[in-house]
Amino acid sequence: MARGDLPADGELQLGPVRLPPGRRIVPWEEPGPPVAWVTHGPVPQPGPVWSALSGLHAETGLVPVLLAADEAEHDFFFALPGELAGIDRVDPAQLLAQRWADWMAVDEDDDEDEDEWPPGTAPDGAHPFPGLAPASGSRLIDAERDRALDALPAAHVGLVPAARPADVPAVVGWTTFDDPSYPDDIRNAVWIGAVLCSWADRFGARLLRVGPGAEITLLVDRPPRTTDAAARIAAEHCAFCDECAGLGLRTVPQVAQAILDAPTWTFWWD
Repeated sequence: MARGDLPADGELQLGPVRLPPGRRIVPWEEPGPPVAWVTHGPVPQPGPVWSALSGLHAETGLVPVLLAADEAEHDFFFALPGELAGIDRVDPAQLLAQRWADWMAVDEDDDEDEDEWPPGTAPDGAHPFPGLAPASGSRLIDAERDRALDALPAAHVGLVPAARPADVPAVVGWTTFDDPSYPDDIRNAVWIGAVLCSWADRFGARLLRVGPGAEITLLVDRPPRTTDAAARIAAEHCAFCDECAGLGLRTVPQVAQAILDAPTWTFWWD
């Protein structure tokens, strides 16, 4: 199997990792070549498997992703592959600022107490997006990382031919929600990928898990370690998605508290 080639259907051995039988998946709204190989069933304790497969990426050209599926899902919503070049054409700072402004417009009549918000992040329409948060330099220790991976529930294991984890949603055409804010050539997976690239550069965040439904989880190698840093990043999270941290959080103070020192970030769209 050449680097970047999808495995054939069936059982799979990649380096020291042996996976149960899987199959290739073809996008169901725009049928074409297969975009991923996915195990038929959930794999118990998938975190260490994901970690080992991530370490093989330079050799295999395959990015691992854990997939959580509801029975009603159609092949994990791998539907509409996007143009990878579009990811690098999207300015994440500009995009998040626009999404922040859209959020402010929706919430402008909210009577949230401004004193509960960090400076420059109150949703009263008076404060602009505070800009991208500075990069973090404090890495997870091995014990923090291992605990986060060991705690993951059983999931299907997917392999996607991609240069970087941020490309995965666009490569597979992950589509679970409608977003009328952007033209057709900037599909959800494309602008999501642009933000994921920025977070990978600044915080070592990598796509870890997709689903169930319109949810993604990242493993964050350099999470915020101070309340001020967490608040700046939380503003980006609130602009990025509809609910944060896997807890339905929707305000900057709530999200900041949830992501302080947290090794994973979770996002959901309505």
